[in-house]
Amino acid sequence: MIITKKKKWLGTFQLIMFAVVSVDSLRNLPIGAQYGLSLVTFYSFAGLAFFLPLVWVASQLTVKFPNVGGSYLWIQEAFGETWGCLSIWLQWTYNIIWYPTIFAFITSTLISLISPELGTNKFILLSSCAGLFWLITFIHSFGIKASSWFSAISAIVGTLLPMTLIIVFAIYWMLSGSPSATPLTIQGLLPGKETLKNLAYFSNILFSLLGLEVIAMHAGNVANPKKSYPRAFFISAIIILTTLILSSLALCIVIPPGKIMLLSGMMDVFNLFFATHHFPYGATIIGWCIVIGGLGIASSWMIGLARGLHTALTSANVFKALHPLNSNGVAINVLCFQGVVYTLLLSAFLLLPNINSSYWLLSALSAQFSLIYYVLLFSAAFKLFRSTQQLQTFLSKAMPISAGIVSLMGIAVGFIPPTDISQDNILSYEFFMISSLFIFCIIPFFVLKIKTRKKYAWNLDSSKQMDSEAEAK
Repeated sequence: MIITKKKKWLGTFQLIMFAVVSVDSLRNLPIGAQYGLSLVTFYSFAGLAFFLPLVWVASQLTVKFPNVGGSYLWIQEAFGETWGCLSIWLQWTYNIIWYPTIFAFITSTLISLISPELGTNKFILLSSCAGLFWLITFIHSFGIKASSWFSAISAIVGTLLPMTLIIVFAIYWMLSGSPSATPLTIQGLLPGKETLKNLAYFSNILFSLLGLEVIAMHAGNVANPKKSYPRAFFISAIIILTTLILSSLALCIVIPPGKIMLLSGMMDVFNLFFATHHFPYGATIIGWCIVIGGLGIASSWMIGLARGLHTALTSANVFKALHPLNSNGVAINVLCFQGVVYTLLLSAFLLLPNINSSYWLLSALSAQFSLIYYVLLFSAAFKLFRSTQQLQTFLSKAMPISAGIVSLMGIAVGFIPPTDISQDNILSYEFFMISSLFIFCIIPFFVLKIKTRKKYAWNLDSSKQMDSEAEAK
């Protein structure tokens, strides 16, 4: 019995590693690097006004609700089942939209290793992204044990290792006398006119800091959550902020911000560094690490989201065609449903004239959904803190309000296309963003409305039948 309990329990170290791997992402670095040195200012603002409040709110609510369920429990407790279901739906939606961007990042890196001249061919990217997604879906059909080991190892090897190396390379680049592509001055910390034109990237800076509260899902398996969670949240927050800021800054020290491609920026830096120091195979090794790491992270989120959606659908007793499990205990119909939705979203690569535009469109849309979810989360936190006597403090009011306002700011600037994205048809861009948000947000309300009507009709029929039977007697 003792051994079983130890296997089930998680400690502070495991929580820290899980949080760092879940939030840190290499694909976000080229977006942050677009700001040059002022990225330090933007990340500092996002960290103080959004990320640290998120850490504080999550640590307080996890201690208050030390059960498996995480943010779903918090929002359901504050606003009821309908809004709890909306929160699950928003989480699933912004992640399913995120998939094309992470797979585009993986595929772009893979193509640069095999055949760089095909890197701008959007049809090659489209077919490769679809093929990789369905390949991982097929692997997951054999059960979670078939891929769990790969996800854990690849996340460390393919995310933490490259981020550390690129920071070290940038330091070596400066110490060896190579000039910085970004002026490292006090004035550079202040956003300039060109930076302000690209405020839309700020929503993706916020997006790169999302997801820390996901470790609250494991509260029921943590030994001494009242001590472990606050420590894990704050230590992991420091690690995440430090690695994101320094890694993004490392990119624009080696390459000018305006020349950093959103998809291939990471590999461009490694290629330049290793070519300068006459180590041609270095970039290839790092490139494969990035590919493996990206696939592992995408794989872990893919099965996790499928299980979460399956739980929500079975609990609500809707869309019964998605309920069955295969012989390996996998919700195969949900996995296939995710694959179909993902493949349709890849069509965005055909709607816009270039790869950067398509990549930005999906990144911006994913960030918008996630920020709507966080507005709901911080609103729930504010209400729960007000209803709990021991949590009625200045911080319990200031933290959710600060993070909620920043989330709304991120939503607002997310509708502004950056200057290097084609604006030939700005109305189509805005229509796509607004209509997507409206359609996806209304779906859970529509489904629950149908469920309520069916339940009411069933209860009415049952009542009439009972009355008829009583009259017959």
